[in-house]
Amino acid sequence: MSTQTTISWEEFLAAGREDQRWEWVDSEIVYMSPAGFWHEILLMRLNAALHEYTQAHPEWVSVASNAAYTLASGNWRLPDASLVRAERFPGGRLPTGQAPFPPDVAFEILSPGNTPSEVQRKRKDYQESGVIQVWIDPEKRLVELIEPGRPPRYFTEAEVLVIERLPGSAIDLKTLFAASSEP
Repeated sequence: MSTQTTISWEEFLAAGREDQRWEWVDSEIVYMSPAGFWHEILLMRLNAALHEYTQAHPEWVSVASNAAYTLASGNWRLPDASLVRAERFPGGRLPTGQAPFPPDVAFEILSPGNTPSEVQRKRKDYQESGVIQVWIDPEKRLVELIEPGRPPRYFTEAEVLVIERLPGSAIDLKTLFAASSEP
């Protein structure tokens, strides 16, 4: 039995369903558990903050979920949100399929359906690719920032997330985690 180690963008798109997200991990299609309403509310607020940041800093491009990036491992990951330096798109041309490179910053919102092994594998992929990682834990209302070459830092909902490698970045976590009908 042979294992397929590469896949075309068209094969990748044909492998899934419209109502579900999937990634290409270790030569296999891996389906992600559906997100709940609280996850999506956080994601909407996060995307609004990232859009605001890129409006003030046009050297960055903000990308919502469902954009696939190629990591050093060869895996294609779809972070919940991401930031990419605009200079990585020569002539402003965006990829028509997956990006042939990793994001500069990946934002991930933990879901109850995430297994520890899935999270660890994704963290490793990002780490090996030199990606700044922002892990948002909605249940604990805590954000973990992992920057290459630095120890992880943690931010509570009463703080402002500042990513030092992004000049002028500041995400008010009180606004991100603002009361709504979360569980």
